[in-house]
Amino acid sequence: MSLNIHTSTRIHNWSFNRFYHKVFPLGLASRFIIMLSLVILSSQIITSAVWYSNIYLKEKEGLEVALENIASMAAYTVSYYQKLPKASRHLVLEQNRSMGGTRFFISLNSKSIPISGLPETELKQALTTKITHNLIDFLDEKIDINVDFTRRDQLRAYDAEVPLDDIPRAFARYTIEKAKHDPPVLVMQFRLPIEKQSNVDTHEQWLYLATNLPAPYIDLEIQFLDSRQLNFILLTSISILLCTWFLVRHEIRPINKLAQAAKMMGNKMDAHIIKEEGSGELVAAVHAFNTMNRSIRAYIRDRDLLFGTISHDLKTPIACLKLRIEMLENEAEKEKFKRSLNELEFMVEGALHYIKNTDIKEQLVQVDIEVILKELSQIYNADKPRVFLHGILNAPLLGKPVAFKRMLNNLMENAVKYGNSVDISLSDHNDQVTIQFRDYGKGIPDELREKVFEPYFRVAHEKQEGTGLGLSIVRNIVLSHHGKLILKNHQDGGLIVVLSLPRED
Repeated sequence: MSLNIHTSTRIHNWSFNRFYHKVFPLGLASRFIIMLSLVILSSQIITSAVWYSNIYLKEKEGLEVALENIASMAAYTVSYYQKLPKASRHLVLEQNRSMGGTRFFISLNSKSIPISGLPETELKQALTTKITHNLIDFLDEKIDINVDFTRRDQLRAYDAEVPLDDIPRAFARYTIEKAKHDPPVLVMQFRLPIEKQSNVDTHEQWLYLATNLPAPYIDLEIQFLDSRQLNFILLTSISILLCTWFLVRHEIRPINKLAQAAKMMGNKMDAHIIKEEGSGELVAAVHAFNTMNRSIRAYIRDRDLLFGTISHDLKTPIACLKLRIEMLENEAEKEKFKRSLNELEFMVEGALHYIKNTDIKEQLVQVDIEVILKELSQIYNADKPRVFLHGILNAPLLGKPVAFKRMLNNLMENAVKYGNSVDISLSDHNDQVTIQFRDYGKGIPDELREKVFEPYFRVAHEKQEGTGLGLSIVRNIVLSHHGKLILKNHQDGGLIVVLSLPRED
């Protein structure tokens, strides 16, 4: 029960990895779109930064000019009220209001009204300093000045610090009107000089001036990107990416066809001729592939014809020779010729069997290697235990079932024949399956490890029957599945065969 749970968990993890790679592909189109997105993003950032720096300087310069004009008018208003007697200032202020007033909201207060200013920023400090210096220059005399920026809903007026919206409606036309974008309000307060006569009130008096920033300056801070610019950048970027996506998909369609044909060629040596289309380089590559495809088809056709002919032409004279041998009277010579003829027939059948079992036309399907190994082990364990399996595999492997069975049977047969018994260890990874055969025989000398893969080669001390084609067949099957086959001697004796097969979609 626990083994089934463990197997189910590993299969689930393996399925999740396959799903992840399918959901997040990294093909040519995906990589091109990602790279293009990075280029577009970088260019938009650079362009926006350049635009922002230019607009920032122009906006700041324009705002400074506008504030300089406001400071000039404010200085004129302050100079005018400075020259009036203190007792007459309120009357003049009322007359100005009844006549329509000025561009400023004006009040005379007995103190400096606290201002809930905008957050301190570098631009605000620069503008505040600039307009203060302008006022001092325009007034041409030393005077206490308080300058700040605030919002309309934070503005307070008169000594009672009344919110602007709470002022009676009779004064509404003299207040700062509401604007659509709620621009900052510039507040300037000036302490007017105290008259020296003894019979005059000597309490200080502050002239309070407030006005909206003039259009189009609706804020002190210039936004790096506003909503309209962001929407424009987003719309253009998506349009470019969509157009590029369709163009790239159209251009790489021949590449996908070429890749599928190459995979068919590698698996079955039976790929269809591809239509030569696309860019010049791609047409050249497809043309070269089609030429190679035709040559390989011709080679395979000629090879099949050749071995079919050899099979027929060799078996017929061998059968005739067997009949002639039976006519010999000398039994010693008769047995000698029989052995030679049987050996020749065995070699011919081995050669034909070699070609048949390494044929690469077999279809690819999902093969359960564990089932094949268990079936084969039952055959070799019929008399006594010789084959011992260890480990499990998470899922079937894509391959050629008959070739797989022939490959595993050859390895198991060699291990039992030359090593008496074999331990087979299975290990599964995300990208490959590893099968290790460990027998308990004499092993293979180091200098002969590569030679044993050559057809008909057999180690000298081996007396068992065989053609010497088993490992050649195994290696051909392994290579056709893009795998690896490694032979090494165990430190305690015996041979270790490590078979690695990749998992492919």
